[in-house]
Amino acid sequence: MTFIDLTHIIDNDIKEFPEDPKTEIKRLNIDDCVLSSYSTSLHTGTHIDSPFHYFYDKKISDYSVDSFIGITTVINTSQKIINSTENLEEIVIINTGNSKYWGKDEYFMDYPYLSIDFAKRLVSENVKGVAIDTCSVDKIGENKIHNILLENNIWIAENINSYGKLNDKKYKGYFIPIKIKAEASQIRAFVKRI
Repeated sequence: MTFIDLTHIIDNDIKEFPEDPKTEIKRLNIDDCVLSSYSTSLHTGTHIDSPFHYFYDKKISDYSVDSFIGITTVINTSQKIINSTENLEEIVIINTGNSKYWGKDEYFMDYPYLSIDFAKRLVSENVKGVAIDTCSVDKIGENKIHNILLENNIWIAENINSYGKLNDKKYKGYFIPIKIKAEASQIRAFVKRI
């Protein structure tokens, strides 16, 4: 069984979304073991947003585990404003190539994002979630797409590390958060070929 990891590593050098808190992984020396503390925004690195991110009721902890697992459709695109007529499975992965800018300031500038028509199609097709290799499904400074998806109970995974990794159209996808009573969580995102 071949798994493909789509998760960026979190460390003290990670670049956060502009104005988000700085990440700090701090080592504490306790007797004869290593213990670390961890402080960051829940939206840093590869993460997932729940409806509570925009004040709808559902938090990450309210989802069942199987909500984050499903057959995926991979959409490889170079479109700036993303739309697609491909058949959609339970989870949609948008692979724009933007991961190649990870760790650089330009990653957060002028990135591809979803069109309103495509967001509405995701709703009409009853997908569980959408994952993208950019910092947002929305144009910078907007939240229209977040609202369309989240108010319809579709989770959003952002900052996936897909560059050069996804060659097939379908995989089984896993976008697993911690069980946290909050609007977002870092995730371990991975797929396996089917």
